[in-house]
Amino acid sequence: MVQIPNLVQDLSLRSQTNAVMIDTARFTLEQFNRFFSTANPAPAKLAAQLASYSAAYDRLNSSYAMQMKSLDTAQISSLDSEGDQLFYAVTGTVDAFMRMTFDAEKQRKAEVFSAFIRKFSIDTRENMISEWSKIQQACEEWAGSAALQEAATALGLSGAMARLQTIAATLRQTITQRSEDAPQAQAMKQAREAFYPEYRALILLLNSFAAVDDDPARFSQLVGTLNRNIDYVRIHAMSDSSAAGTSANSGNSGTGSGGSSNSENNGNNENPGTGSSGSGDNENNSGGGSSTPTTPTDPTEPVVGEGDEG
Repeated sequence: MVQIPNLVQDLSLRSQTNAVMIDTARFTLEQFNRFFSTANPAPAKLAAQLASYSAAYDRLNSSYAMQMKSLDTAQISSLDSEGDQLFYAVTGTVDAFMRMTFDAEKQRKAEVFSAFIRKFSIDTRENMISEWSKIQQACEEWAGSAALQEAATALGLSGAMARLQTIAATLRQTITQRSEDAPQAQAMKQAREAFYPEYRALILLLNSFAAVDDDPARFSQLVGTLNRNIDYVRIHAMSDSSAAGTSANSGNSGTGSGGSSNSENNGNNENPGTGSSGSGDNENNSGGGSSTPTTPTDPTEPVVGEGDEG
């Protein structure tokens, strides 16, 4: 019985934010370098493409770092820092009330509010746009819910929630405006465009060798690790982007304070969210939502990142 080889799935990089794309590119490079070694060398053609990919990643990462620096302003950093501290205060207050066994009513309201906040998976260490998009979404849900407003009032959090909502809206507007004018935005866009075919070619080659190798399990560990990361990106990064709705501007990124980084979208989608609309990488899937492996080719033939250039 012929064993069907395990292949790397498609992932549309064009529909990813700069931060997610950089993380995916870095993870991919690290996994290739860990898998192949002197004792387990990569096939010559794959090794050559890996070197080309590594050079493209270095250029991409350099452009990203320059653009992040360009968006680091006092106003953005101050708002982010204030908001982070306020968010910690809200969650700390909720946790404190949850431990107040002598006041069952406030304890119950704290439990309701805690469950409400947890469902947004807010992390002040993630990129600023994702963080504040989630906080803004949470604040909007709070503002539209009588039960949540009642709970916040009982816990003394109404003012804090209103201020968080204001900070979130201001940050989104400020970062978006600055990113439109950032001189580094075009350089980042060009670096992304140059990187797409390098990633595409690397994955196509890996799948090609995995498909024709005499030992179907030879590349299974590397393929499996890459696929688990792709699954993670689809579940988490895309949901973050959908919450953020940051698809209107080109190459937006920057740095934040208070533990979060400031990075937004690449600007290839006109509609909010990734994985639902917009351009994608022309990789036989739309928005990275397909689980179809990248189609293998014969590793003895030249591999070109077809579909990535257009």
